[in-house]
Order: sequence, then C-alpha cells, then structure tokens
Amino acid sequence: MNKKTRLLIVIFLGVFGVHKFIDKDYKMGLIYLFTGGLCGIGWIIDIIKELTGKNTNSKSLMSTETLNMIKNGQLPTIIGTNINLANDEVCHYADIGYTFKDKTITTGYTGKSSGISIRLMKGLTYRTGGSGGKAIRENQRTTYAGTLYITNKRVIYSSTNECFDKTFDKITSVTEVNDGIILQIGSTSYSIILNTHTEFVKIFNMVKNNQ
Repeated sequence: MNKKTRLLIVIFLGVFGVHKFIDKDYKMGLIYLFTGGLCGIGWIIDIIKELTGKNTNSKSLMSTETLNMIKNGQLPTIIGTNINLANDEVCHYADIGYTFKDKTITTGYTGKSSGISIRLMKGLTYRTGGSGGKAIRENQRTTYAGTLYITNKRVIYSSTNECFDKTFDKITSVTEVNDGIILQIGSTSYSIILNTHTEFVKIFNMVKNNQ
C-alpha cells in the first residue's frame, strides 16, 4: 500500500479503526471501532501523523507497514537506500545497527603505595615509585552507528568503524541475541546491536531459502 492510499484510508475510514486492522493491530482496531476513533481524538492524531510522515517506528528506519509485512512473512521492497544496487538487485531490509569495542582502562589505585600516578591522557596513566596499590580498572565501551542492509544477493553493513559486503554463501552463521545479532563471516565475528533483530533474522532466512 502506498502512502497516498493509506492517508485516504486513515482520513475517511480511520474513525472506524480500519487502518489499525490493516496494521494487524486488532485490539486497537476494535477500540477505535466501538469508541469512534477514541472519541475522534486518536483518529485526528493518526491523520496528523500520516500527513507529517511520523507514523513510523521511532526505533527503526522502516515504517510500521514494512515491519508488519515482515512480521506476516512477506518480503518488503525498501526504496531510497544509500547503497548501489545491481540492475536485478532489490533491498528487503535496512535499519540502524551499532557495533562496539570494549577495552579495560585503569582509572586509579587503591591501598598504600609510595609511588605517584600521572595521567598522561585519557585512558593512559604512568605510575612512578613504589607499588603495593591495587589498580582500579573499568570497562569502557565505544559505540559506532551504521546501517545494516539485506538485499536479494548480499548482506551489507556500513559504519565509520567497520564495514562488510558479503554474499549469503560467505556468511557462516547468524545468531539472534537479546539486543541484536552476531554474524559469523569466516573467522571474523560481528556483534551488532539492532532493535529489529527478529525482523533481520526473518528476512535473512527468507531470502536465503529463496536462492
């Protein structure tokens, strides 16, 4: 369904919750049906969201309609991505993903010691003199934002820190975790924080099985 058609449905039938039923949100659809679109207030808000283009999942680059298509086992077509597609290539998934690097830094010392600590720069401390103090260490995480894509031919990740562009046969495994996915490509493992990790795995499996 295109945006214009959806807007017309929300304007003329939204008071009865028709757009909610289309989105498979049956509970809210029934509420709209029996309350006249929450006494017209919810209906008006939905019209404003459609007109301003804000009727999307705030945690995803993909619209609610696209996410519902994936949930229902359909392959969406994502248009307007920043990747160069081949003539016969179609993008089915595109969303924000975060990679990260953890490192342990020394932030100070506890206990008695005859030496002194001099902080040369962030994360780097030089200690002189005697020892005996216990180092205080903290884990520091640096996060890098990027975009993860699935097309009918490959999986692509682009960020300021890490990038890859691999066909499906090069991907050893995909593991879904609580806050993202772990992609194993040969001997290299990529941990990517992803809000739509369940949708990613569904699209990955659907495209791979269709090849």
